[in-house]
Amino acid sequence: MIAAIRDNGTPELISLQKRYDFALTKKLGIVKLPPAFWMQDPKINPRSDHLLWAALLLKDRNRIDMALSVIAVELAEAISLKGDECRQRVENKAYELVEELLEQFSDVDVRQQFKQELYELVPEWFELASGKL
Repeated sequence: MIAAIRDNGTPELISLQKRYDFALTKKLGIVKLPPAFWMQDPKINPRSDHLLWAALLLKDRNRIDMALSVIAVELAEAISLKGDECRQRVENKAYELVEELLEQFSDVDVRQQFKQELYELVPEWFELASGKL
């Protein structure tokens, strides 16, 4: 996925959808466990940032929301967050991860095109970010 982005392309979408769905299933199985049992091996416990990046590349709002839910669970468990504080941390984390993903595109025009597509998909992020994205 990242190699394709660095070459200013996108991964094959059907394959990415299948990999995302499989990884999400694994991730949901992990977050159901008590945090003490969350494995750190990404083959067993896929990285939540990669889930979000895949969902963004797929331009699938439902998958984005699922990835953000996983991030919220992880953040809430890691630092005992509740309510609005958790929502704000998740938004901040999402902005950071979007920036990291955008940095992977070496071509400025491709990066700007993808950013425009994100704006059309999740305009509220850009309204709330007030210059963060």
